[in-house]
Amino acid sequence: QIPASAGAAKATGGAISFYGGKTIHTFLSSGTFVTSSNWNNPDSVEYLIIAGGGSGGGRNGGAGGGAGGVVPGTTTLSHPTSYAVTVGGGGASMSSANNPGIQGTPSVFGPGPISATGGGYGGDGVKSPGVGGAGGSGGGGGESPPGAGGAGAGFPGPTQQGHPGGDGAGPPIFGGGGGGGFGGAGGDGSPTIGGVGGIGAQLPTTFRNPVSATSLGTPGPGPATFFVAGGGGGGTENSNPGGGAGGYGGGGNAPGTGSGLNGTTNTGGGGGGASVYNSDPSVSGSGGSGIVLIAYPT
Repeated sequence: QIPASAGAAKATGGAISFYGGKTIHTFLSSGTFVTSSNWNNPDSVEYLIIAGGGSGGGRNGGAGGGAGGVVPGTTTLSHPTSYAVTVGGGGASMSSANNPGIQGTPSVFGPGPISATGGGYGGDGVKSPGVGGAGGSGGGGGESPPGAGGAGAGFPGPTQQGHPGGDGAGPPIFGGGGGGGFGGAGGDGSPTIGGVGGIGAQLPTTFRNPVSATSLGTPGPGPATFFVAGGGGGGTENSNPGGGAGGYGGGGNAPGTGSGLNGTTNTGGGGGGASVYNSDPSVSGSGGSGIVLIAYPT
C-alpha cells in the first residue's frame, strides 16, 4: 500500500487515497473530477458508478425498493479536463398513505457521459396495480392485487445494471416482494411473509482498501465485506411471522410491524417496504444514496 499523499495524484476531486499501486478518488456526493497537466494519456481510469436506491412501497405490505444501478468499466480521459460527477440520491420514504415508493436518481461520470439508473420503487401494498417500478434493479411488487416485480436495467445481458424485483403475494398474511439487487433478484412475497431483498455484490478488488473496510459498503455473507447495491425487503400486512430481510449490500429490512428501514448511505441499497398491524402509522424506508469510484495508476 502506498502512503496517501494528495501531491502524488494526477487529478483532483473527491476523497483521494492510494492502494495497490492505484490512486483512488471516492465521491460520496456530487463534485468534479479534474485531470492535471501531469496526466498521462495512456493512463485509463477504472470506474464504478452506483445510482441511488429506490424507496419501499407504502404500508399494508409495501414492497422493497430496488438497488441503484451498478456500472463498472474503464475509459481514457484527456487532460487537463474537467468531468462532472453526479452521485444519485435515494428515493424518499413514503408516508402511511397507500402509495408506491419513489425511484432513486442516476449517478453520472465521464465522457459520454456514463450513467447508472436509479433503483426502481417498491410497489404499493393496496392500490391496483401495485407493480414494482423498473430501475437499475427493479422494485418489488406490492402484496395486493398482487403486483409483479419491476425490471432491472439491461437484464438479462452484458449491459445489465441489476436484477428484477420479486412479485407480491395475496392472503392470508400478504407479503410484498423484495427489491432486486445487483447480485440477484428480489424474493417473491408469500402468503406468510414478505420477500427478501436481492443480494448485492462486492466492490471490485481495486477499491477494497482494507483501511476503507468500515466506511465503504456493508458486510456480506460470512467474512466478506465491501458489499453494495442490495435490494430492500418486502413488508407484510400482519405481524406473524414478519417482513423480508434486506439484501446484503445496504438493502433495508422490512419489519413485520411498523416502518421499513432505510437503505444504507452510499451503497445504492433499496429501502424496506412498510408493514402494518392494527393500523400502525408505518412508513417505508428511503433508498440509500449512490457512490462514484475512480482509480488510475499512481
